[in-house]
Formats: sequence, C-alpha cells, structure tokens
Amino acid sequence: MSVFNAKYISDDEIWLKLKAIIDERNNIHTLLSQNDINTDPLKTKELAIKLHELEQICEVINDLKSYAGDLRDLNEMSLFEDFKTDIDFQRLLKQTADRCNERAVKLYNWLMQKGMLDEEIEDEKDMQILTFLDYAGAEYAWRLGINIGIDVVEARERLERLLEKGLLEKVQGTMLENYHRAKDWTKHMNHTYYRISRQGKHYLRQLRTDGDYI
Repeated sequence: MSVFNAKYISDDEIWLKLKAIIDERNNIHTLLSQNDINTDPLKTKELAIKLHELEQICEVINDLKSYAGDLRDLNEMSLFEDFKTDIDFQRLLKQTADRCNERAVKLYNWLMQKGMLDEEIEDEKDMQILTFLDYAGAEYAWRLGINIGIDVVEARERLERLLEKGLLEKVQGTMLENYHRAKDWTKHMNHTYYRISRQGKHYLRQLRTDGDYI
C-alpha cells in the first residue's frame, strides 16, 4: 500500500528524499556547535532560520513514520475475522489512516513546493511534446526539437523522462508504417522514434476532460 500515492515516483524514493532532509537538519546542528560558525552572527542566523524550518518538517516526518508503522500493523490485524466486525477497531483503523494520509499529503506538497519532486510534474514543454506526438505521430529527437523549439540535447532528455513515466514508448524507424514524412524515410529510418503511449493518450484525454489543458 502506497503512503504518498505519487504519480510516478515510488514511496522508497520519497523516503530517501525525506531522509536527506533529516540528515541536513542533523548537519546544521553539528555546524552550529562549531566555534568558527557560532561566532559568526550572520552565518548563525542563516543556519538557525534554516534549522527552524527543517525541525518543523522533520517533526512531520517522524509523525508519518509512526502512523505509517501503526497503520501497517493495523492492516495486518484487520485480516482476522474478529477485527472485521469490531467497531472500535475499525474506527481506530480509519483514524490512523486519516492521520497518516494528512501528514503524507503535507510532506508531498512541501517537497513539491521546494522543487524536490520535479519527476511528478510535466511542464509546458513536456505538454507540447505530448500534444505534438499525439497529433503528428512518431518522431525522433532532432526533428521533434525543431518542431517544439528546443535543442536536440534537451529534446532527448525530455523524451527519456516522459518515456520513464510511461507517457511515451520507443519504436525503431524500421518498424514504422506510413511515416508522415515519406521523402525523409530512407535517410532517417534507423533513428529511434518516440510515440505517445496508451497511458499518454489517456493522460491527455483526462486533462482535456478536466479542462486543465486544451
């Protein structure tokens, strides 16, 4: 059972990011104990402000760890018949799940605001790529970059990220039929092409249905 319910990134990856925050908090504690730091008022103030923010978020992290552990134990207990009809147990299970979810959402949103979960979003250029491939069909990085207005290096990086998310799929040029630029076919048939996946089509369709993207 996922704790964070992220779109693409796994719980394990998010926990690693949260561990890095705890490590940063601990490191600041160490720095503030050093003479060359605590005798510098400006540096001390800067670190103290950062520490205050991290202490607050680390408290939420610790709460989540506790509730996630409790929820895991309660879910295992809920498999037994005696607990399935126990009203008090079911109330405790729901209460724990709600508290766990509340803290997971808070941490997820904080990580997003800090730019630490870029894997979870598609920016305007990503959306242009998806929309273009949905309309025009398969394309390779260099030609796609020309159509979108980005260089080939950025095009490849974005295509690979969208591929990892399952929104695109690779196809060799030799496997394509009815390519939309027949005159270039022989010259470029050995390129690796990218086309929108079924998941990618569903994603765009859902955005249009929700009115989030035209």
